[in-house]
Amino acid sequence: TTNGEHCTGDAIKMGEAIGAATIDLEWVQVHPTGLVKPDDPDAKVKFLAAEALRGVGGIVLDAMGNRFCNELGRRDYVTGEMWKNKPPFRLCLNRAAADEIIWHA
Repeated sequence: TTNGEHCTGDAIKMGEAIGAATIDLEWVQVHPTGLVKPDDPDAKVKFLAAEALRGVGGIVLDAMGNRFCNELGRRDYVTGEMWKNKPPFRLCLNRAAADEIIWHA
């Protein structure tokens, strides 16, 4: 996840526990790309790799090294395509995307 450890959905869980209905949870945003720190690859929380990285040429590859989506698609589209394919996924950066990440770091 790219969410902080404090983001656990507790308010939703508490509301449901007392009978509250939930609506439109499909609109909760999912960020399909996060970066793994080489010195801590198993960290629970990942650094968010913004859409800007895909927008300037970063491509997403599946476990077999194949492109499986249009990286310029919306988050929900890219995430949906990930569910249809085999992880792990890799975000490969070209020079423009690598230069862009410096702004985000």
